[in-house]
Amino acid sequence: MSMPMDVVAFIRNQWKCEDPLCAIDFPQTLWDELCECAYRDLVERCGHPKASKFCIRLVGQSGSGKTSQLLPAVKAALEAQSQKYVSLAVRDFVPYHPNLSAIREHYDEGLVREKTNAFALTLLTLVLVRCIRAHLPILFEVTLLSPEYERFVHQCLSEEGYGCDYHCLAIAKETSDAWIEARCRETHRVVSKRSSDFFFQTLQPAFESLQSVCMPNRVFIWDAYHTEPQRTHFPDERLWQKMQAVAHASDEPLSFEAALEAKKKFLCDFYSEHSFVVTDEQASDG
Repeated sequence: MSMPMDVVAFIRNQWKCEDPLCAIDFPQTLWDELCECAYRDLVERCGHPKASKFCIRLVGQSGSGKTSQLLPAVKAALEAQSQKYVSLAVRDFVPYHPNLSAIREHYDEGLVREKTNAFALTLLTLVLVRCIRAHLPILFEVTLLSPEYERFVHQCLSEEGYGCDYHCLAIAKETSDAWIEARCRETHRVVSKRSSDFFFQTLQPAFESLQSVCMPNRVFIWDAYHTEPQRTHFPDERLWQKMQAVAHASDEPLSFEAALEAKKKFLCDFYSEHSFVVTDEQASDG
């Protein structure tokens, strides 16, 4: 199993691997072995979910609250419906790096994620394709990336007849930057400014690349000020403007706890009335 060259080039260029320890130039046979091993572990860890062609994508720059707000809210909705699924996050693929022990000996623990990002995203993407071909339900905890990456993911999903829900967190960059700094102080993890800037700057071109999506989809735009999201679907040429408008609202934000509980309530109610599998009719209804 392999990826298009433009997708591989994007990953290599964004997370440059100058240290041979961190390089991703492994033989294809090794990638295939790693993919199969990680896929088997994932399916077993997630309780062998039954085939169901839906994908839930969590979207937002670093520090936006994908892991602390969107992830637990979506998980609560899935669990309320007793829906098993595979959960894909870059951090979960770091342990499969063939050189991980040597990387940990050579670098401080806070730098390990940054040094293994290229490998982990590559392996995650291979496993994602494997899950799509197996028609598994997917919770995809990776924000929108470059247009070429998004075109590849969309092609894989649409070819297998998937629908996709995009849950997007709209937040001002200065706010997310402050949260990143606070998280780094707490965890001693190092996040390069180049990486955090990229995750913000790539959102607009990535959204634009999805304007031509040909699979059923729903888009939920969440912010820090409202208990319910704005709802739309691709194509929506004003989507980025909507994101920016609520990201820079001047209202008093909800507390962390109130925002999380509001998301859980809305999503549990929504998915109790609407199937996780998105149809064209459901997408048109918002």
